[in-house]
Amino acid sequence: MKILLTNFHYGRGGGHDTYVGVIARGLAVRHQVYVAAPATSRLYAHVSAMPGVHALPFEFPAKLKDVRRMVPAWRALRALLERERFDVVHVNGSPDHRLLMFAMMGMKGTRPRVVWTKHNSIAIKTDFLTRVRATRATDAVIAVSDSTATFVRDSVYGGKPVTVVKNGVDIDAFQPASAAETLAARAMLLGEAGAGQLVLGTVTGFDWYKGTMDMIAAVAALPREARDACTIVVVGTEPSEEQWREIDALGMREQVRVEGFVEDVKSYVRAFDVGFVVSYAIETVSFACREMMAMGKPVIVARYAGLPENIEDGVDGWIVPPHDPPALSGTLARILAQRGQLGAMSVRARAKAEREFSQQDFIDQTEQVYLQQLPTSSKSPPA
Repeated sequence: MKILLTNFHYGRGGGHDTYVGVIARGLAVRHQVYVAAPATSRLYAHVSAMPGVHALPFEFPAKLKDVRRMVPAWRALRALLERERFDVVHVNGSPDHRLLMFAMMGMKGTRPRVVWTKHNSIAIKTDFLTRVRATRATDAVIAVSDSTATFVRDSVYGGKPVTVVKNGVDIDAFQPASAAETLAARAMLLGEAGAGQLVLGTVTGFDWYKGTMDMIAAVAALPREARDACTIVVVGTEPSEEQWREIDALGMREQVRVEGFVEDVKSYVRAFDVGFVVSYAIETVSFACREMMAMGKPVIVARYAGLPENIEDGVDGWIVPPHDPPALSGTLARILAQRGQLGAMSVRARAKAEREFSQQDFIDQTEQVYLQQLPTSSKSPPA
C-alpha cells in the first residue's frame, strides 16, 4: 500500500505525535509510508529521521485568519494526491481532514480511501461541513477507546465502519526498573531526603484539563503527616502564573517538582511510586497511562472517557471521580495506609501492559483497517 498520514499540529502534538510516529515506523517496513506535517512540528523532525518514511513539510490552515493560506494549501494537497495516488490517507484531526475534503472535490481518477482517527472526547459537530466530511470524505473511523467508539457511532459518522484500536506502547522500551535503578532515579530527582516519600508522578503536564491541579489540591487536603509524606512530580507543560499562585496558596510549592518537557520520560517514571492521569476533558485512553503501567507503575485515573478502560480498580491502579479533589484525597489516604500493596500492584500493572498494550498489535490492527478499505485486487499481504 501507499499510505499518507497527516497531522496538523505545529510544535508539540502530544499523543498525536506518538500515534502517527508509531504507525509510520511500524508500517514502513512493508508499505510506502508518507507523513505530512508542519515543518516546525516535533512530529516532522521525528519522522524525518525514520528509515523508509517520507516526511513532507505541509501545513493545514483551518482558521478564518488563515484564509489566504487555505487555497495554496488546498492546491498543494490536491497536487500531492494526484501525483502520488495514495491508496489510503489517514487523517488525525479536523484541520487536516477538512483540507483533504476540499482537495478531493472534483479530483480526477480514483481517490484514496480515507481513514479518520477520533483521538479525543470533544463533541462531534453536526454542521453542514462536518456532515459532508463524514459522508463524502470518510470511509472508515478508528476510535482509540470503547467510549470513543460509542459516541462516534451516535454522531454524523455513525454510518461509517468504526473500529476500536487502542493505543499500543513499546513494552520492551518501557520496562520496569530494578530496585537499584529506582533508588538512583529518586536520588537524582529528589535527593537523599526523598528516599521515603510517596512519589506521585505524571507525564501529562499542567494543561487545564489534565487534572494536575486536582492532584495538588488533594494532597494539600491530607492531614499534615500524610501530606508531608507525598511528593508530586510533573513532567510536561509547566504551570501558568495563575496555577503557581494557586499552588502557593495551598502551601504546596515545596512538594511539587516541575520538570517541563523532556524527550525521554523513562528516567522520571522510574522514580514514581504511583502514576496519575486524572483528566476531566478531551482525554481518551492515554499513551501516558499505558507507558507508566508498562514500567510497572499502578496508575490513578479519572472515571472519564476511555481512561478507566486501562485500569482494574484496586488491582493495577485506582479509578476516581473526575475533577473531585476530596474523592482523590480519600484515595490517596487509602494508598498511604496500604503502601505495602504497591509492589504487587506494580507487578499486575506490568502484566496487563504485556497482555493488552502491545505496540505490534496496535500497528497490525491499524493496517487491517486500511486493508479492509481497499478493493480485493489492491490488497497486498505483509512482506
